[in-house]
Amino acid sequence: MKAVALTETGVPARVTELSTPNPGAGEIRVRLAAAGVNPVDGKAASGLLGELQYPFVPGTDGAGTVDAVGDGVTKFAQGDPVFGRLTVAMGRGTYAEYTLAPAAGTVARIPAGIDFVTAAALPVAGVTAMGVLEDLNLSEGGVLLVVGATGGVGSFLTQLAARRGVEVIATAAPEFAQRMRDLGAAHTVNHHSPEPLADLVRSIRPRGVDALADLVGDPGVLAPLLGLLPRGGSVISPAKGIEQATLEKQGLTGGRYKRQPTAQMLERLGEMVAAGEIRVPLERTLSLTDGLTALAESTSGHLHGKTIIVIADLHKITIDS
Repeated sequence: MKAVALTETGVPARVTELSTPNPGAGEIRVRLAAAGVNPVDGKAASGLLGELQYPFVPGTDGAGTVDAVGDGVTKFAQGDPVFGRLTVAMGRGTYAEYTLAPAAGTVARIPAGIDFVTAAALPVAGVTAMGVLEDLNLSEGGVLLVVGATGGVGSFLTQLAARRGVEVIATAAPEFAQRMRDLGAAHTVNHHSPEPLADLVRSIRPRGVDALADLVGDPGVLAPLLGLLPRGGSVISPAKGIEQATLEKQGLTGGRYKRQPTAQMLERLGEMVAAGEIRVPLERTLSLTDGLTALAESTSGHLHGKTIIVIADLHKITIDS
């Protein structure tokens, strides 16, 4: 099979031929139609998340059809269209024509009416956004500041929060302000402005906000914003930009995002997209060869919406049932 892979220390990733993996007990093999790009891809390939085992294929998100099933698998059958976090271990990922996934993991059948590209955009960013919103525990009428709103997680979080009746203030460069308002943000603030971000937020909401989602992970950006929150206010950071001790010192709740994704969360998200309740912020599609570019860009902090690697012609098919 063709895959984007690192094959040895010191050699850049390249598109190469690897052996097609065979599913073990409890696993499925998926012929991939599309793979989602996430910041974690580049971090993992750089060795920041652990020692690399070669060949190392990046990617977590994916959508395609079940090609083979291992012993004991009854949840899925050959030919099923599926999406999810399609990997059995870091480095055995989705920037490839085939991948393995645990059948009992964060994998689900693609709902009718969704194509493979759309499905591949949902697992990491969409499910993380869903979990962050639950952990923030905001009710209708609450005010949420989303720092780093234009990325994949932020784009989904803005929509999900707005659907709940939460007032979203999104940080966004001016050229993305209208996009964020279209996704449901009540207000946007320009994070490139020379004026302090906290002051911009207070010009909109003088009493501050009820909760904050940090999707950037820069402590220098986040620290001045904590004063916008009341005692007991909630901060959740999937980007790991805040220490628990810092929050406790200021009387705040939350901390680093730790919720484990589930197939049930993925199924619910897919149902919402199929019903038109939220939309996928698709930025662009690339070929598998261009996956090298996607990998290099994934940790840049400048990705907006979702980038999808199209792997096979299956991506043109919309699921009917």
